[in-house]
Amino acid sequence: MMSQGEIEALTLAMEKAARNLEVNIMLDIVRRIKANLDIEKSMTSSADYQVNVLRQMGYSDDYIKKQIQIYLKASDEEVDRLYNQTTANIYGQYEDTYDSMGKKQTPFGKHPDIQATVAAAVTQTKGTFQNISQTLGFTRIVNGKRQFLPTAKFFQKSLDEAILGVTTGAFSYDVALKKVIQDMTRSGLRTVEYASGRTYRVDSASRTALMTGFRQVIGHINEQLADDLDTDTYEVSYHIGARPTHQPWQGRVYPYKELQSVCGLGTVTGLCGANCYHWYEPFVPGISVRNYTDEELEDMMARENETTPYYGKEYNTYQALQYQRKMELTMRKYRQDIKLMKEGSLNELEIMGAKARYNQTMNEYVRFSKTMKLPEQRDRIYMDGLGRISTKIAKKSEKLSEMKLSIPQEVVKKAKLNQDIETKINQALKKLEKEYIIYLDSIEGEKLNGHDFFLTGAYLDKDGVLKHGIVFDYSIDYNKLEERIRAKHSDGYFAEKNYEDCIAHEIAHIISFQNCTTATEYMNMVQKIKGQYVPGISKYADRTKDGRECLAEAFVRYRNGERIPDEARKLIEKYILPWRRK
Repeated sequence: MMSQGEIEALTLAMEKAARNLEVNIMLDIVRRIKANLDIEKSMTSSADYQVNVLRQMGYSDDYIKKQIQIYLKASDEEVDRLYNQTTANIYGQYEDTYDSMGKKQTPFGKHPDIQATVAAAVTQTKGTFQNISQTLGFTRIVNGKRQFLPTAKFFQKSLDEAILGVTTGAFSYDVALKKVIQDMTRSGLRTVEYASGRTYRVDSASRTALMTGFRQVIGHINEQLADDLDTDTYEVSYHIGARPTHQPWQGRVYPYKELQSVCGLGTVTGLCGANCYHWYEPFVPGISVRNYTDEELEDMMARENETTPYYGKEYNTYQALQYQRKMELTMRKYRQDIKLMKEGSLNELEIMGAKARYNQTMNEYVRFSKTMKLPEQRDRIYMDGLGRISTKIAKKSEKLSEMKLSIPQEVVKKAKLNQDIETKINQALKKLEKEYIIYLDSIEGEKLNGHDFFLTGAYLDKDGVLKHGIVFDYSIDYNKLEERIRAKHSDGYFAEKNYEDCIAHEIAHIISFQNCTTATEYMNMVQKIKGQYVPGISKYADRTKDGRECLAEAFVRYRNGERIPDEARKLIEKYILPWRRK
């Protein structure tokens, strides 16, 4: 009986080939756009520029064709290996059962029905891979809807938008190229079914294509074996973390009709359907021995369905494994971001941000796996073909030194800050910047309600890029604010006792969300942190019962060396400390 791990391993080589194709095409697009942006600066006429674009597109087409040929060669080899060698080995495992029943097993290579099935599956699957290779592209959000663009069209459209934006001054080179990179890594290289309009990531489509044909061959072999062995019963495998709808029937023995009616064999969501890692094999009563009794299955599934708490949420084994897979996918995206940003020579701050997001997610992955008592499966992260990616975060760089945090003079004037207060706030910003990596994109001001000393949050700029800012309230007298802060601290309402603590509180709101790159990610994170309220940090946090305020207040006390509840410390370790400078 094949295990989940063995079934997953069947397609690893093909998935690696697909991911190599994906990253090589992405790298090629970044190189071409970078080259065109550099060359555009030196072109003396639009005609020269257009000639160069056409030349670059020609080079790109040739390169992509070569990468596709490498991918197709790998797919041919994997189809031949899997459909002939692997199926022959599975078929041969029943030789002893034939002998025990006094029957002779027809050799795999000489079985006419099986060989006809194998040949048909090989032809069909190789045709599917050809279709995949001819329908590659990326999806982008256009007018609020996701739209598929073939690779060449995606490149041309992305290049046109980048050139237009940079030449008109609408946005910088870094913003232009980062947008292209984010479009590609969020989408992933995809293949489209033009009849339905549905798109699939190329690694997923490759795995599905390979396993569909393979399961057709194995299904035919199973039926042939069962017929030869005079049985109509089959045992279904068991694996840890099965989806809830598969749990009731896994590990048991069924007649063939019940494989269809009970287990859903032949359907997308059933046995051997999409992303199913169950297996079934002929079971000969009196000779075959079940892998698990019904009592053992019930006991194992009861343990799997027990939940473990993690930061305010309960996870059973299936849910925990799904969250692991989600984090692995996220880390593969961040690894691509880092590689592509380096290829495009983006500024150090952008690359540092990608590295920090990757490190934070990896730390979360390790903590979560340990809490859930699940093995880490880092091979899933590193199978992208990118090799080792350095995640060291520079402490200093010339580019970063130009981006020191300070209050703009316009805000100083409108907020009527005296020199002493301006200095205190700027020193607090400078001190925190030395301690943590901070992505503060703007410090602005306006007349607000007079209740909040500062407002901190995320916003989308005109290019749709998620950014973070602090807003001063012009209706507040900041020159007298520190007295109010001390009074509130004295009666336990605030954790803050001075301006530095107030700035630390606001910076905590920024750092907690720096891992987000889209508005959707940001709103999801808001809801996640908001629900993780821990009592007893301050009266203010207790009044709001908001995990965000709890985290910010706890961070202030943490910096000041004060005692905080263990649950609050865990929140700081999860959301803030990964951004601390080493």
